[in-house]
Amino acid sequence: MTASRQAGGRRQRGFSLVELLVAVAILAILAGIGYPLYTDQVQKARRTDARNSLRMIAMAQERYYTVNGSYAPNLAADDADGNLLNLPDKLTDGDTMEGHYSISLVMGGADNLSYTLVATAQGGQADDESCQAFNLDQTGVTRASDREGHDTTDTCW
Repeated sequence: MTASRQAGGRRQRGFSLVELLVAVAILAILAGIGYPLYTDQVQKARRTDARNSLRMIAMAQERYYTVNGSYAPNLAADDADGNLLNLPDKLTDGDTMEGHYSISLVMGGADNLSYTLVATAQGGQADDESCQAFNLDQTGVTRASDREGHDTTDTCW
């Protein structure tokens, strides 16, 4: 703080307009640098939602395969006793656990002996250009791709 003029024998203290503008400019520069870094880290953290949800479904599919000799044809496969995959409702509804990705199950052939799980970014996570889609198949092979479909597995998984 700087001392300014005296008024009526009292000394007034405060910030000058120039000092205030300099402080605002510094804050704007820091925010301009910090916000993109923050959003980048948030997007990276949300990728875990896709990876964990795909792994959870893959484990459920393996349990189903052990009992039935084939993979469940859809995420909500059920019988009279309930959900055979024993998955949380969010996953059977086609979303990841935190809702940042939509999930689809692609079966490979009529015999249901192979599948590919695909998690596609949605909502705010759709701005994550590097990791738009995550894939996991019945052999455990993982793949990720960016918005243009280029392989980004090393970056995303």
